[in-house]
Amino acid sequence: MAMIEVQSLRKIFRGGRGLDAFSLRLESNELVGLVGPNGAGKTTLIKILSTLLPPGSGVARVAGRDVRSDPRRVRAAVGYLPDVAGVYQDMRIREFLEFFADAFRLKEPNRSAAIGRALIRSGLADRPEDFVEHLSLGWKQRLLLAKTLLHDPKLLLLDEPATGLDPLARITLREQLKQLHNEGVAILISSHILSDLEDICTRIVFIADGKNIAEAPSGAAEGSTAPTIRCEMEFDGPAGVLDQFLKGAPGVRILERRERLLIIELSGGSREASTFLQKLLAAGIVITHFDARGLNLEDRYRRAFGGQPR
Repeated sequence: MAMIEVQSLRKIFRGGRGLDAFSLRLESNELVGLVGPNGAGKTTLIKILSTLLPPGSGVARVAGRDVRSDPRRVRAAVGYLPDVAGVYQDMRIREFLEFFADAFRLKEPNRSAAIGRALIRSGLADRPEDFVEHLSLGWKQRLLLAKTLLHDPKLLLLDEPATGLDPLARITLREQLKQLHNEGVAILISSHILSDLEDICTRIVFIADGKNIAEAPSGAAEGSTAPTIRCEMEFDGPAGVLDQFLKGAPGVRILERRERLLIIELSGGSREASTFLQKLLAAGIVITHFDARGLNLEDRYRRAFGGQPR
């Protein structure tokens, strides 16, 4: 059974379309990144899946339950963390967790056990009597994520959870999400921090103007359907020898050059890159570093949306 089933989902607002025939399927073993420009429909989708917004038309199911006809069971299966999550600053940490345990209608002994797990998950087990307002932004985010997991949801819906976090807090968040995924929690995460998504996601879904955006074939250059691979290499010796070799090498395009560093785009895949390296060495060119890989997420974003992440 899919954890998320969305088919031809539409949501119209007074100023335009929030979602326009958008479709998504997320399996129970996936950690999926939702990527698109501002106003693409990411938050609208997440709010519909968390039952905070009614869909206009189309199908939206979570854990097999329809968000319209069975919202209570959908909420029981979902942990939702919005982009701007409110915290009760004048509460102590334990009081904060107890408040939400009651909101989730947890009963003893599950209630106390869930609060204990949340304190451990957040790393605040030794600080339960501290006030929430005294926590840094990173610690507050850890507490909010732990709160979101109090009722053991099968699916996490995260809307820009790393916004405003410093690099160390972002690393901690990524490790937490990897661990939750390994524990069997399905995750849909929206973020503009592409490097974070690239590190943790099993799959990326692109959205713009409320619609699914299809990528070019994997590794295809702009205006072409042929696959390519990006190669980064450092060399030693006369640059002229390498330049002469590259002039006679078919399917090679120089992307960037800095002293002894060269980044090229090569027609084909990993096998062609290996053959290319062998020919370089056979030509007597000293290669001190060679790294061939497919497009990273930033490259894929540019090709999908035609510009920088917005």
